[in-house]
Amino acid sequence: MANSSVALRQVVQSNLEQATPAKDGTELPRSLSYFAEQFASLLNENRDLTSQLSKALDENAALNQLYKQACAEFDGERIRLNAEIANLRSQVTSRLQSILAIKEKLMSEEFERKFQELTLEMRRERHTYRNAIEEMKKQTASCICRGRNPLTQG
Repeated sequence: MANSSVALRQVVQSNLEQATPAKDGTELPRSLSYFAEQFASLLNENRDLTSQLSKALDENAALNQLYKQACAEFDGERIRLNAEIANLRSQVTSRLQSILAIKEKLMSEEFERKFQELTLEMRRERHTYRNAIEEMKKQTASCICRGRNPLTQG
């Protein structure tokens, strides 16, 4: 209502400036019907602006509601994705531990196999050297220089 009275004052002020001259040269204000028309025009304009404002506010409220709904959906999706990431991490961790255990077992088996190969090779070499020593002992036993041989004396 305060806007209406301000608008009315502006119309009256501008209409007084546009007053029509009378027959004796003095100016007369315009008719009341002109003021009523102007006032009605301003009221219609005010009503139109109020309607536009109401529509804009309704649209703003609808957009705010959509924004809140989208935020809620995105929060739900974020929570779901974080839970899925945590689940995948735990799966990867357990698989990694399983892979590490398998690697450790394979390394242990490889070490044991190599150890057995080396043990077997060492036994063969011992056997070969024992045979060579026995052969050398036999050869030195039949040697004419037997008296000086320190290998046969003990």
